[in-house]
Formats: sequence, structure tokens, C-alpha cells
Amino acid sequence: MKHVIFLFISLCCASLSQAQETALYECLYRYEVNGTDQNGQPFSDIYNGLLQIGAAQAKFQDYTAFQSDSVEQIHPDDAELQEEYTVKILKNPYYFDQTVYQNLPKGKTTVLSVITPDYYVYTEDLNTISWTLAEDTDTICGYPCRKAMGTYGGRTWTAWYAEDIPVSFGPWKLIGLPGLILEASDSENIHRFTAISFRKAKVGIRALDTDNALSITRDKFVKAKNLFEKDPMKNLPIEAISEMEVRKFGEGAQAKSISINGVPLRLHPNGYVPLEIQ
Repeated sequence: MKHVIFLFISLCCASLSQAQETALYECLYRYEVNGTDQNGQPFSDIYNGLLQIGAAQAKFQDYTAFQSDSVEQIHPDDAELQEEYTVKILKNPYYFDQTVYQNLPKGKTTVLSVITPDYYVYTEDLNTISWTLAEDTDTICGYPCRKAMGTYGGRTWTAWYAEDIPVSFGPWKLIGLPGLILEASDSENIHRFTAISFRKAKVGIRALDTDNALSITRDKFVKAKNLFEKDPMKNLPIEAISEMEVRKFGEGAQAKSISINGVPLRLHPNGYVPLEIQ
């Protein structure tokens, strides 16, 4: 059994600079999306996301984006290495395009995402999930966990949380349990987050860069995002395109990246399966 991890939350930690919040731990998650393609064949798309955990803040983002952020912090003067990791982001066919910042002192979750050709940012209240705690137990990523169920975004979620890691954070927007959420899946088994590694942090939590993002409400964003992703090429407004860049990294459709006005256009290999339907 793992030792209990004590996280001491203090006012001084909560008031650290927005530009660089201290991270205590990192949890790497495997995010699996299951569905049926246009030919009726089942598929399973695998993404990787990383949750940085601070005393009072947490940030969840795609793992390649986290790697790029880490390189910029550790090697701020190495432009060549930074470009190498930028290319990794562009080449990644399974890129989780939501960056979620959870802020306990403010009671808010901030999400930075994209509907090409624009970035968008919205804020919603924390702890919007009304969890029902159960007595079931399991072991996830080496930690004993308890079961909870709740509804968010039009989906019913089953979560497994570790009381030995006494923080209320979790992957994506799943938050509000008396322990770190190490696994969560929806009732249709379409979406599943599973922790595969939990470790001490090596770099700080960078604040979201929202300078070039358009503010929007959550409801408007979810509706617009789900509509756009049904057919990105069809729904891309032609009048909004001022510049298009195609970068090739090898052979095949997935060996290239497309950017519109400097914003990546990602075409999901098996189609888009939304996390939120409401």
C-alpha cells in the first residue's frame, strides 16, 4: 500500500504569482475514446493528458503540450529544442485540445480550447458535480480507491478517488471528491480517464495564455464546438481564412499539420466524439 500523501494548503501558497504556481505533484492519465467509425467498425482512440497539482490550483492539458511547457521552463534559451517540441504538438494526431485550469481560492474552472480559426476561453464554477459516494473499492495506479457517481455535461460519470492523495482535483473538469480522481468513465463507456503514473512535480504550473483567445460562455462554446467538429472542413468559414499553412512530416494523411491563421486545424482520424453533450 502506498503511503498517505499530505498536501498542506496555506494562504501563502494560494497567493503565489499567477504566472508561475508551484506544482507539488503530477498525474499522467490515459484518455480513451471508444466509438464506431463511418464504416460501422469499432475504434478506440488513445490520448495522454497530464494533471499538475498545486496547493490550491491544478492544470490539465495534453501531455505533449505539458512537455513543451516544461522545455520552455527548463531550457528558456534553447530555441531549437523548443521548436522540436512544438512540432511534436503539431504532429500529434491524438491531441487533447482543452486546457483546464482549476482554481480553488476563486472557486472557478477556466478552459482554453479551440474552434479553428480562433482560440476561446470560458470560466465556470467549480464543484458543479453532485457526487454520490459508494462503498465499492478498487486499486488504481497502485492506490486504494473508492467509488463515486455524478452527472456533468450530459453524461453520468463513475469515478474512483484515492483518499491517500487528499486533493479534490481530477482529470479534465472532474473535481470535488475527497481524494484525487484516478479513474473516471461515463455510463456508456465512451470516455475513460485512467491514471498511469503519479509522481512529484518537476516544473511549475504556468498560467493560461489567453491573450489571443475570445471570451465566450460555456454553453455557447460547447454547442459551437460540437457543431464545428461534425465536419470541420465544411463548417470552417471561408471568409475568416486569411492564411493557411500546411506542414508535412512524412508520408500519409496524418503526417502533416494544417494551420488556419496560425491556429491548428485538427481532423480527428475516427471522427469527433464530444465529452460534453449538454
